[in-house]
Amino acid sequence: MANNTNTGPKVATTHTGAFFGAAVAFLAATGVWNFANIWLLGITAQEQWMLAMGVLSAMFATVVVSKVVRDREESRNLVNEVRQARYEEILANAPAPGLGHM
Repeated sequence: MANNTNTGPKVATTHTGAFFGAAVAFLAATGVWNFANIWLLGITAQEQWMLAMGVLSAMFATVVVSKVVRDREESRNLVNEVRQARYEEILANAPAPGLGHM
């Protein structure tokens, strides 16, 4: 049985406004940079739109995948916490071995 030293309540981690702002700013800068590079290419407008849609789709997919990974980890933690609470309740209400029911 593993020794769980973290017996206090779990504190939900939140990102600071600065971290969130930096992430959004970097996403915006990356988008502008990619679209500027596409605009400066010597290709037809149809090819530019095709590349721009590919870049936009890739950026959207990256955001979606990162959110799915985070949500999956958070739900796994929640399920484990619920299971631990159930086990603790069962152990607290169970009689000591060999004493029978009181």
